[in-house]
Amino acid sequence: MTRRWWQVVAASMFINTSYGTLSYAFSVLVTTEAAGGTFGVSAVSLAFGLALLVSGVAALVVGTIADLFGSRRLMICGSILGAAGLGALSLCDERWQLVAVMVLLLGPAMAATFYEPVYVLMNRWFAPHERPKAYGVLTMVSGISITIFTPLTSALVDGLGWRGAVAVLALILLTVGVGLPLWAIREPPLPPSARRTSARDIVVQTVRGLRAGNARFWTFTFAFFAANTAFSGYSFHLIAQLEARGFAQGDVANVVGLAGILSLPARLLMPALSGAANAVTLLAVCLAALGGAALLVSVAESWWQVWAYIVVYGAVFGAVYPLRALVTSERFSGAYFGRLLGTQALFVAVSRAAGPALIGFFASDAESYAVAFQISAAVLVAGAIVVAVSMRGPSAA
Repeated sequence: MTRRWWQVVAASMFINTSYGTLSYAFSVLVTTEAAGGTFGVSAVSLAFGLALLVSGVAALVVGTIADLFGSRRLMICGSILGAAGLGALSLCDERWQLVAVMVLLLGPAMAATFYEPVYVLMNRWFAPHERPKAYGVLTMVSGISITIFTPLTSALVDGLGWRGAVAVLALILLTVGVGLPLWAIREPPLPPSARRTSARDIVVQTVRGLRAGNARFWTFTFAFFAANTAFSGYSFHLIAQLEARGFAQGDVANVVGLAGILSLPARLLMPALSGAANAVTLLAVCLAALGGAALLVSVAESWWQVWAYIVVYGAVFGAVYPLRALVTSERFSGAYFGRLLGTQALFVAVSRAAGPALIGFFASDAESYAVAFQISAAVLVAGAIVVAVSMRGPSAA
């Protein structure tokens, strides 16, 4: 295995840790046995949602910094900021303190340590024909984050209390998030102009990045935004929807947990297959399949329908985000790639927050949930069609 591929593994471990400590851990921390019991489940949920939105806005600047200065130092600074935020969170006593820490520290840390800076780094490591396999390896290895950090956080909360658990997570993020970029990840030489860039230049370059997208880019981005809003919304409300249809909540939760395991092959194979098949076609197929899954589960009356949903959903959902990045790389790779990815990250963050809120506002019983899920299915299929049509034509890289 060459040095570059070892760096892909190291980058995967970095993403695994950042997502685990700054995202998946909160599925445990939000509960009444953890921070949800101290501040209220709704307060922790709101603070986390605000942090996601801030991360999307911060991604605009993060993309600019990755383009101009590289990703490695950005990843180190983001890990330090995230560890500081988790440490501060463990000391919070009031709700306003919780919100301030999540918004001011953890939101920007998410932007600097999630996928976008690593995608920019990998575009510098690999030629266009090598990227599909590299993206697949990255997302498959990092995809086990939920399997590691959800039970780990639960065990830490049981043994140390939620404050002690968060402090340990801060230490893990600091150790892995700083250690891997320092000792295992290298970056190709940057242009001399990067050393002369000022803070004002960063703002100017960020604005230029917003203007760099052409009509094709914006059509693709808005189509993905609509599809991801639908996808995020029905995924968040799946258990509640099935519970409203008469299924036992605990049984459904156990079955849904298998979707993460089923997604691992798709995380590797779907991006890798784009070396032979068209990445745009694969992304459109995945979005349409997610729409079909939403339609199926909206009318579920028997367990075989739930299992069929899990098989379809698990087979494709893990490939959606890496394929989105790969399509962007193929069509819009270049000097503004990081900024274009950062722009998309803003829309992804908004969609992840908006989808659950929209369905939560609209649906309250089995009938209204069914309608919401069917609307989501229609939006996903329409988004798949627009993605396929808007991205027809040769790659730019």
